[in-house]
Amino acid sequence: MFKSRIAAVAVAFVILASITGSAFAQDKGIMVTALGAYQWGGTLKGWDGEARLLDAGSWGIALDIPIRPDTYLELIYTRQVTDLTYREYGLGEPAQEVFDIAVEYYQVGGLYTVSKDGPKPFGTMTIGATRFAPQSSMYGSEWKFSAALGLGVIVPVTPRIGLRMHARLLLPFMYAGGGMWCGTGGCSIGVSGGSAIVQGDVALGLVIRL
Repeated sequence: MFKSRIAAVAVAFVILASITGSAFAQDKGIMVTALGAYQWGGTLKGWDGEARLLDAGSWGIALDIPIRPDTYLELIYTRQVTDLTYREYGLGEPAQEVFDIAVEYYQVGGLYTVSKDGPKPFGTMTIGATRFAPQSSMYGSEWKFSAALGLGVIVPVTPRIGLRMHARLLLPFMYAGGGMWCGTGGCSIGVSGGSAIVQGDVALGLVIRL
């Protein structure tokens, strides 16, 4: 399912590129990127135990709009479907799988490139929201403020097509009074103020410059 979605988006963007007419070398025009990634899950520690999101693949799309030379406004969406596990402290038992969960990042910020021919290094800084959506009707979704920092490179392949590779640090924040699902008995875990699940991803994308 994951691979087929990435392939379908990539084919659509290649077709779109064939009817557009800008150039990477000119550093002009909007960049649209279809992303496939591997995302690290992260752990949330509570009073009685810890919940963990397992590592899994993810996919996404990025839209970069030029606002001045070498600087873009970036809007990026990514989605990961993974397993949530829970381990209670002091029992000496392994973590138990609770349910499947989707983790979605909705981010906006800046992408800053280096003016040069050939591969273009870049950095990104974004803020936004993260949605934790259990794939079970027994639980509701939770939204959390989040931020992301990344470094990468865009490699031109043709005047309109390139490859994007990046690594990002993903930080959805859990404030005081927040909570998250835990065991099959329906309990919840408390979270200390200002704590965060530390996640990250490594991605490869197909870039189309419009």
